[in-house]
Amino acid sequence: MAGGPKKCWSLIGFSLICLKMVASAKTAPEIPTIDQAYSKISNCITVEWATVPGATSYLLTAEDGDTVIETMVANSPGTVTGLKAATLYQITIRSISATGRSQPSPPKQAKTGSWMLLPC
Repeated sequence: MAGGPKKCWSLIGFSLICLKMVASAKTAPEIPTIDQAYSKISNCITVEWATVPGATSYLLTAEDGDTVIETMVANSPGTVTGLKAATLYQITIRSISATGRSQPSPPKQAKTGSWMLLPC
């Protein structure tokens, strides 16, 4: 194995075991930043953000204090559906890649509309 510091242990004074610790090159993708979150109708919120390099999908989360709704999307903009009308939500987003998922973005607030005009 290449790279990394060595850790050695002595077992009952007879043997010496050495292992090289290898730092993993895998890291979670960058945290996305929400540009805007808005609602034009009563049961959904649309979220826009800048693409994160290496991300293969994004996890949108909407929380109103009682309920958490998560939606997986491929790119921006993405829409969270199944929300309550005239309700204020905290929206966050995580980027996802083969190496893991990012921490959640700083939250943005968005309120759903009070009327139903079109489906999301």
